[in-house]
Amino acid sequence: MTERYHFSDAIWFRAPLKTLIVALTAFAIFTLYPALGGTASDIERALFGFAVLAFFVVLASVFAVTVDDSYADLDGDELRIRFESFFNATIPVADIVRMAPIDPRPHWRYGIGLSTNFRERVCCSHGGRLIEIELAKPVPVKLWPRKLEIQRFWLGVREYEAFLVHMRRLAPDVVQVARTAA
Repeated sequence: MTERYHFSDAIWFRAPLKTLIVALTAFAIFTLYPALGGTASDIERALFGFAVLAFFVVLASVFAVTVDDSYADLDGDELRIRFESFFNATIPVADIVRMAPIDPRPHWRYGIGLSTNFRERVCCSHGGRLIEIELAKPVPVKLWPRKLEIQRFWLGVREYEAFLVHMRRLAPDVVQVARTAA
Protein backbone atom coordinates (compact mmCIF):
# COMPACT_ATOMS: atom_id res chain seq x y z
CA MET A 1 0.00 0.00 0.00
CA THR A 2 1.32 3.41 -0.97
CA GLU A 3 1.62 6.06 1.71
CA ARG A 4 1.99 9.70 0.72
CA TYR A 5 4.00 12.20 2.74
CA HIS A 6 3.67 15.86 1.85
CA PHE A 7 6.40 18.42 2.05
CA SER A 8 5.95 21.08 4.71
CA ASP A 9 3.50 23.87 3.96
CA ALA A 10 4.96 26.66 1.89
CA ILE A 11 2.91 29.42 3.49
CA TRP A 12 6.01 31.62 3.34
CA PHE A 13 5.69 31.46 -0.46
CA ARG A 14 1.97 31.10 -1.12
CA ALA A 15 0.70 33.96 1.06
CA PRO A 16 2.97 36.67 -0.42
CA LEU A 17 2.36 35.35 -3.94
CA LYS A 18 -1.42 35.46 -3.57
CA THR A 19 -1.20 38.93 -1.98
CA LEU A 20 0.95 40.11 -4.89
CA ILE A 21 -1.52 38.66 -7.43
CA VAL A 22 -4.50 40.39 -5.81
CA ALA A 23 -2.65 43.71 -5.35
CA LEU A 24 -1.34 43.85 -8.93
CA THR A 25 -4.69 42.81 -10.34
CA ALA A 26 -6.49 45.56 -8.41
CA PHE A 27 -3.83 48.12 -9.36
CA ALA A 28 -4.01 47.17 -13.05
CA ILE A 29 -7.79 47.28 -13.17
CA PHE A 30 -7.96 50.68 -11.45
CA THR A 31 -5.26 52.18 -13.68
CA LEU A 32 -6.35 50.62 -16.98
CA TYR A 33 -10.12 50.99 -16.67
CA PRO A 34 -10.23 54.77 -17.33
CA ALA A 35 -8.34 54.26 -20.62
CA LEU A 36 -11.25 52.22 -22.03
CA GLY A 37 -13.29 55.40 -22.47
CA GLY A 38 -10.53 57.28 -24.34
CA THR A 39 -9.22 57.31 -27.89
CA ALA A 40 -8.61 54.24 -30.04
CA SER A 41 -4.93 54.19 -29.05
CA ASP A 42 -5.90 54.41 -25.35
CA ILE A 43 -8.21 51.44 -25.80
CA GLU A 44 -5.46 49.43 -27.54
CA ARG A 45 -3.04 50.17 -24.67
CA ALA A 46 -5.69 49.22 -22.11
CA LEU A 47 -6.46 45.94 -23.90
CA PHE A 48 -2.74 45.14 -24.10
CA GLY A 49 -2.43 45.92 -20.40
CA PHE A 50 -5.34 43.62 -19.58
CA ALA A 51 -3.74 40.86 -21.71
CA VAL A 52 -0.44 41.23 -19.81
CA LEU A 53 -2.37 41.21 -16.54
CA ALA A 54 -4.24 38.03 -17.51
CA PHE A 55 -0.93 36.35 -18.46
CA PHE A 56 0.59 37.33 -15.10
CA VAL A 57 -2.41 36.06 -13.13
CA VAL A 58 -2.37 32.71 -14.97
CA LEU A 59 1.41 32.32 -14.56
CA ALA A 60 1.35 33.24 -10.86
CA SER A 61 -1.60 30.92 -10.25
CA VAL A 62 0.25 28.04 -11.90
CA PHE A 63 3.22 28.63 -9.58
CA ALA A 64 0.88 28.76 -6.56
CA VAL A 65 -0.70 25.44 -7.60
CA THR A 66 2.61 23.65 -8.27
CA VAL A 67 3.79 24.46 -4.75
CA ASP A 68 1.04 22.14 -3.50
CA ASP A 69 2.13 19.39 -5.90
CA SER A 70 5.01 18.11 -3.73
CA TYR A 71 5.11 14.74 -2.02
CA ALA A 72 7.09 11.57 -1.29
CA ASP A 73 5.31 8.26 -1.92
CA LEU A 74 6.54 5.17 -0.08
CA ASP A 75 5.45 1.95 -1.69
CA GLY A 76 6.89 -1.41 -0.55
CA ASP A 77 10.05 -1.40 -2.60
CA GLU A 78 10.47 2.18 -3.82
CA LEU A 79 10.36 5.80 -2.74
CA ARG A 80 8.98 8.22 -5.34
CA ILE A 81 9.66 11.91 -4.86
CA ARG A 82 7.87 14.69 -6.72
CA PHE A 83 8.71 18.26 -5.83
CA GLU A 84 6.52 20.84 -7.51
CA SER A 85 6.67 20.28 -11.25
CA PHE A 86 10.44 20.55 -11.50
CA PHE A 87 11.79 17.40 -9.86
CA ASN A 88 11.00 13.67 -10.01
CA ALA A 89 12.94 10.73 -8.60
CA THR A 90 12.28 7.04 -8.03
CA ILE A 91 14.54 5.40 -5.45
CA PRO A 92 14.66 1.66 -4.76
CA VAL A 93 14.37 1.17 -0.98
CA ALA A 94 16.95 -1.64 -1.25
CA ASP A 95 19.56 0.93 -2.38
CA ILE A 96 19.21 3.06 0.78
CA VAL A 97 22.31 2.62 2.95
CA ARG A 98 21.84 5.41 5.46
CA MET A 99 19.05 7.61 6.69
CA ALA A 100 19.60 10.33 9.28
CA PRO A 101 17.97 13.47 10.60
CA ILE A 102 19.92 16.60 9.75
CA ASP A 103 20.79 19.01 12.53
CA PRO A 104 18.94 22.22 11.69
CA ARG A 105 21.77 24.52 12.82
CA PRO A 106 22.71 26.76 11.09
CA HIS A 107 19.44 27.39 9.21
CA TRP A 108 21.07 29.21 6.28
CA ARG A 109 22.95 26.07 5.31
CA TYR A 110 19.86 24.39 3.89
CA GLY A 111 17.91 25.42 0.86
CA ILE A 112 14.23 26.13 1.09
CA GLY A 113 12.48 24.91 -1.98
CA LEU A 114 14.43 22.83 -4.44
CA SER A 115 18.21 23.09 -4.28
CA THR A 116 21.09 20.98 -5.50
CA ASN A 117 24.85 21.03 -5.91
CA PHE A 118 24.41 19.30 -9.36
CA ARG A 119 26.86 16.54 -8.34
CA GLU A 120 25.43 14.34 -5.62
CA ARG A 121 22.71 16.04 -3.55
CA VAL A 122 19.18 17.35 -3.96
CA CYS A 123 17.25 19.09 -1.19
CA CYS A 124 13.43 19.18 -1.34
CA SER A 125 11.94 21.27 1.43
CA HIS A 126 9.38 23.97 2.12
CA GLY A 127 10.85 24.33 5.60
CA GLY A 128 10.75 22.07 8.61
CA ARG A 129 13.01 19.25 9.76
CA LEU A 130 15.15 17.48 7.17
CA ILE A 131 16.01 13.82 6.70
CA GLU A 132 19.06 12.79 4.70
CA ILE A 133 18.78 9.63 2.62
CA GLU A 134 22.01 8.23 1.23
CA LEU A 135 22.06 5.59 -1.50
CA ALA A 136 24.53 2.83 -2.31
CA LYS A 137 24.78 4.08 -5.89
CA PRO A 138 23.52 7.20 -7.67
CA VAL A 139 20.10 7.09 -9.30
CA PRO A 140 19.05 9.05 -12.38
CA VAL A 141 16.66 11.88 -11.56
CA LYS A 142 14.99 14.58 -13.58
CA LEU A 143 15.58 18.11 -12.35
CA TRP A 144 13.95 20.20 -15.02
CA PRO A 145 15.44 20.69 -17.58
CA ARG A 146 18.41 18.48 -16.67
CA LYS A 147 18.95 14.83 -15.86
CA LEU A 148 21.33 14.15 -12.98
CA GLU A 149 22.82 11.20 -11.08
CA ILE A 150 22.13 11.81 -7.39
CA GLN A 151 23.25 9.79 -4.35
CA ARG A 152 21.97 11.90 -1.41
CA PHE A 153 18.51 13.37 -0.87
CA TRP A 154 17.46 15.81 1.83
CA LEU A 155 13.71 15.71 2.38
CA GLY A 156 11.63 18.05 4.55
CA VAL A 157 8.34 16.20 4.90
CA ARG A 158 5.53 17.48 7.11
CA GLU A 159 4.91 14.01 8.64
CA TYR A 160 8.55 13.68 9.71
CA GLU A 161 8.15 11.06 12.49
CA ALA A 162 5.66 8.93 10.54
CA PHE A 163 7.99 8.97 7.51
CA LEU A 164 10.93 7.77 9.65
CA VAL A 165 8.82 5.00 11.23
CA HIS A 166 7.63 3.82 7.80
CA MET A 167 11.18 3.90 6.42
CA ARG A 168 12.44 1.87 9.42
CA ARG A 169 9.73 -0.70 8.71
CA LEU A 170 10.69 -0.97 5.03
CA ALA A 171 14.46 -0.87 5.54
CA PRO A 172 15.26 -2.05 9.09
CA ASP A 173 18.97 -2.54 8.32
CA VAL A 174 19.51 1.07 7.32
CA VAL A 175 21.96 2.78 9.66
CA GLN A 176 20.41 5.84 11.27
CA VAL A 177 22.76 8.29 12.87
CA ALA A 178 21.97 11.76 14.18
CA ARG A 179 24.01 14.42 12.41
CA THR A 180 25.55 17.29 14.26
CA ALA A 181 26.24 20.77 12.98
CA ALA A 182 29.54 21.05 11.14
